[in-house]
Amino acid sequence: MILLDTHVVVWLLTSPDRISKAAVEAIAASGAKGRRPAVSSASVFEIAYGASRGRIQLHIARSGFLDRLRATFDLRPVTEAIAFQAGTLPDPFHGDPMDRIIAATAIVEDYVLLTIDGKIRDAGVCKTLW
Repeated sequence: MILLDTHVVVWLLTSPDRISKAAVEAIAASGAKGRRPAVSSASVFEIAYGASRGRIQLHIARSGFLDRLRATFDLRPVTEAIAFQAGTLPDPFHGDPMDRIIAATAIVEDYVLLTIDGKIRDAGVCKTLW
């Protein structure tokens, strides 16, 4: 099973050519098995916040955005176990709260996190692919 980092979700919806070949293959393989890629609710926050600040162009009406996410991805809530894991990630994991929640989701749910983020990949706290 795979979990998409926030930028991967945005790129899938706006500029899929930015996604690595390995990530595209993992997404396709997931779909071939009848599984939708997972996305943390932390990513939903990041996308909504970025769009409201003009940093992300959604190219879809805000009213339909959540429906499109629900139809395309398996949205994962932030559970108590994920919150605890995020709060106890070891050094050298950095302090960005959303990245901590996303990585913790990958750990707790046993997902491979698709991310270009070198800080997350270098920390080695969860399985990653790019």
